[in-house]
Amino acid sequence: MKRLIPKQKYVRIFLVLCILFSVVSIPFVYLISRQFSAYAMKQIDKASQTEVVHSQENAKFLFKKMIAYGLNMYQNKSINLWLTDMTENSAHQVDAIESATNYMSTEPFIANVYLFNMRTENAINLKYGISSFERFSDQEMLAIIQQPRKSYLNFIVHETMGRKMLSLIIPTVPSGQRSFGYLVMLMDNKLLEQYLLKDDQQLGTKSFVLDGDGQTVLGANGSEDLYAELAQKSQQFTAGSFKHTYKGELLSVQYAHIEPQGWTLYNTAKYKQILADFNSFRNRMLLIAALFAVLLLGILFWNSRRTYRPYAQLADQLEMKFGLKLKSETKDGPREEYKVIRYGIELLTNQVDQLDISMREHKSLIKTEYLRQWIVQGKLIAPVERYLHEETALFRGEKLHLSVLRINEYSIFQERYNFASRKLMKYAIGNIAEEILNRHWQAESVDMGGDHLALLISGSDISMKELVEVMQDVGKQIDKWTRVRVTVALSGANSFGDDLRGIYDYVHELTMLKFISGEDKVYLEQDFEAYMQRVQPLPDDNMLEELIKRIRMGKADEVTKSLDQIFGHLQTMHYAESKFQLSLILYTLFKTFNKLPSVESVEGIENILERFDTLSGIRGWLGQGLKEMMDDLSNKKGSSRRDEIVTEIVDYVKTHLHEPMLTIEEISEHVSLSTRYIRQLFKEVFETTLSDYIMEQRISRVKGLLETTDWTVTDIGERSGFQTKSNFFTAFKKATGMTPSQYRERQ
Repeated sequence: MKRLIPKQKYVRIFLVLCILFSVVSIPFVYLISRQFSAYAMKQIDKASQTEVVHSQENAKFLFKKMIAYGLNMYQNKSINLWLTDMTENSAHQVDAIESATNYMSTEPFIANVYLFNMRTENAINLKYGISSFERFSDQEMLAIIQQPRKSYLNFIVHETMGRKMLSLIIPTVPSGQRSFGYLVMLMDNKLLEQYLLKDDQQLGTKSFVLDGDGQTVLGANGSEDLYAELAQKSQQFTAGSFKHTYKGELLSVQYAHIEPQGWTLYNTAKYKQILADFNSFRNRMLLIAALFAVLLLGILFWNSRRTYRPYAQLADQLEMKFGLKLKSETKDGPREEYKVIRYGIELLTNQVDQLDISMREHKSLIKTEYLRQWIVQGKLIAPVERYLHEETALFRGEKLHLSVLRINEYSIFQERYNFASRKLMKYAIGNIAEEILNRHWQAESVDMGGDHLALLISGSDISMKELVEVMQDVGKQIDKWTRVRVTVALSGANSFGDDLRGIYDYVHELTMLKFISGEDKVYLEQDFEAYMQRVQPLPDDNMLEELIKRIRMGKADEVTKSLDQIFGHLQTMHYAESKFQLSLILYTLFKTFNKLPSVESVEGIENILERFDTLSGIRGWLGQGLKEMMDDLSNKKGSSRRDEIVTEIVDYVKTHLHEPMLTIEEISEHVSLSTRYIRQLFKEVFETTLSDYIMEQRISRVKGLLETTDWTVTDIGERSGFQTKSNFFTAFKKATGMTPSQYRERQ
């Protein structure tokens, strides 16, 4: 038995679905169609009954209206005068005919009117004129009015000239006493039937009115025995419905009594004809269901083969990869493919987890890059702003503060950690700061490259005093957990639309005050203002710039000459003024090179100056420090150091690629090497110039943004670091042979 079961999972699934669909769908469709037919029959019966009751009300209203109309006509002065004349009077006759004609013309249901004067034995037929009783055309009606009647103001069925017509005789004297004159209204039966009855041969429905004996009052004549049976069944209630079988044919009958005439309005429908439509509908439904079943089964087979066959193939591949231990324990019967796949997938779980972690890190890198662009460019462009609104909570606050965390003794930090380790340490510093700040407000950290990180802090009603205290705690916690000391500077409250680049540059400048004052605190704007009020410039600003230039070029003799010139000017100043100028010189040198280990080994510039009694001592110390720095820069040319420098250059280029002012001089300043050396070093490693590499990276970024975003060409050019639109178009066309728009359309 097991051998009859297919081993392939997708074939078994298809066979099960076929059986399940066949067992469920066809009976379901048949049952639904029957339920629909029964429901539709009930609704038809209800609608028919409602229609019958409506016709009954119309009939009552119409008959009462005609009786009132007849009485009004009978009471007309001209008609009544003629009806009661003792002798023939031609004038009265004309007036009576004229009045009766006017009444008849205003009521379409009246076919004819008779007037009888029992004294003069004359009769008026409005269609034929006046005549004596002997010559009157409708002798049957004449005989009727001459006989006493039991009912009062009831319509009777009267046949004249081969036509049945409802007639109303006024007045009617129940006591049997004769009147001097009678008015007889003959109704237009065809118009009454059109108004009250509704027949539909296509649907098999028929309407008619019967009297108490089952005789036809309105409607087509039918089988007398059927009408008699219907009249007998409908006597119990004033309105209702029932089923009646006549000559083997089932009829649906709705009826309603018309009082006070004693008649009954009927509506009959043949079930056979109604059910024929429902049976046709059901057969069509079954046919459609069968066709749909065939189509669906075909789709199921295709889908099962397309969807589940790969699982069987995957199970085969996993068995081939991981060995016999994944195979089914039994050789016969169906294979448990899901077990094979499950065990195989478990072996790949770690790889999937690692991939997921990598994806999350990639998303974090995108957010960090956008924040860095915001800080560097100063303003947000629309696509970046939309992304940051979704990915960060910064915009929930009302105001924005910017803080810079600068790593102290960065040269020692660089020597202690390689490039990758430095990135991880900065990442840890940023996480510590974010965790502390997010307890109170919203914060995001950004590695700006080099020796510092930027913090964006937002919130509502931020107290500067509280913020300073929290930032002090941030510095302490970073020192506690990473053993890295940082200098913290903080801006005031700013709007989200302010120029963030200017604020960043200013706050970064504040961190340099640590090397002048030596204070371990959070530096604010007022600290820099107080410092600048004390500083006095050198007599010649070019002297310090010339010293920096000669240090970069590595010319030791010229550096010595520059120091001699500077200190020669300092010897002409008072002690306090000379001390301020030395502070400015040391501050400028540290800011420019960020590589003076002697400066970073003490707590601040003020402490350094206090160690020396004479300018010559300071001169010797500074000269030795600059010499060591130049020797260090010239000696670091080993292979490992060379690779690390090139890696740092590449990382810096990628981080600042969007900056239009990115230059080789800026890169050389970042790595603290001469421009000539880094040009040569980069050429040796990449076999291309650094300028060409920067341009290649910008063009590559443009291509990626053109392919993956819908940003405008101008926005893409700005985000890729091109200064002008014309420069962007020229460089791109030179590199690719087409304009940016043409490149996007080709993709």
